[in-house]
Amino acid sequence: MNVVIRVDASNQIGTGHVMRCLVLAKKLLERQHTVTMLSRALTGNLIDYCRQQGIAVVALPAIEDVVSSDRNDYQHWLGVSQEEDANQCLAALKDTPFDWVVFDHYALDTQWQSLMKRQGAKIFAIDDLANREHNCEILFDHNPWPDFENRYHALVPASSQQLLGPTFALLRDSFASLRETRKEDIKNQVIAFFSGTDPTGECLKLLSACQQISSLPFRVVLVYGMSNPREAQLLEKPLPTFVTLVKSLPEFETELAHSRYAFGGAGVSAIERTCLRLPSTLVSVAENQREMAEHLTKSGLYRYLGVSDATTPAYYTNELAWLAEHWETLPWRLPESDIDGDGANRVVDAMEAFS
Repeated sequence: MNVVIRVDASNQIGTGHVMRCLVLAKKLLERQHTVTMLSRALTGNLIDYCRQQGIAVVALPAIEDVVSSDRNDYQHWLGVSQEEDANQCLAALKDTPFDWVVFDHYALDTQWQSLMKRQGAKIFAIDDLANREHNCEILFDHNPWPDFENRYHALVPASSQQLLGPTFALLRDSFASLRETRKEDIKNQVIAFFSGTDPTGECLKLLSACQQISSLPFRVVLVYGMSNPREAQLLEKPLPTFVTLVKSLPEFETELAHSRYAFGGAGVSAIERTCLRLPSTLVSVAENQREMAEHLTKSGLYRYLGVSDATTPAYYTNELAWLAEHWETLPWRLPESDIDGDGANRVVDAMEAFS
């Protein structure tokens, strides 16, 4: 198969869309398919990073970033009209054969998809929102939404195949093996990561909370992403003796698997932690994570701090105090789940079968 992936990263969009597409791209290459990624050169993009990972990336023309104060105003993410974006993609692909177009972008819908389908391509839609129609052969949403089986019923053609739920989660290969070995060498630590861009400064809030505490019965490992705009503020703060601050931890999933507890978002990172059976406190670091966080918390397996726009250092101080009080009796492993880390293989299997 010749596969094109249309996805962006920026300070406003975040890095999660590109990171999950990167997992899919690597799995496709592993199966001897060709992959070309199309990504716009927005501020905070991951174009060079993806190239360093061995992915062929075509940079779409840079534009002046349009940042909206409304984080749900996804049309601002694109920067151009859907028609112009599609035409730029097709111009970039004029010498590149393709039979699948994968897109992971909240600003794109049937208008863009139909323009790409005119070229004879099959469409693979990655979505989390279920807020618009898709003209696609395959629809993918790996989130464990309540009643996820019916979420897209009225939004895709009847002929579309739907890959729904976390058994299809696009996780790196290491998660499958770490899931089996997590019972070994558990460290006395809490690990925290709040997305690549951490738009509401959760890492800084947690560090500020740690500065108000004299001691804890565990270490706190704060991991911040390569695109975190508050890096200078993080680095200038004195670290308590029980805190380690790390940028873009290379072996992040290994450290995650060896931790006893975590703080993090309620998106794909929550699926990663569930795969590893790692208990955690959730924070909604994007508006579309709120429903997911509330749903997961109802299971009784997670704690929920709230929406990141509203959290303060005091929220984290109280949560750390609760953890310290219950540390000796806190379960270090969640019950078994059906998230086995092999979702990327299932996704490529579906694409190959469709072709």
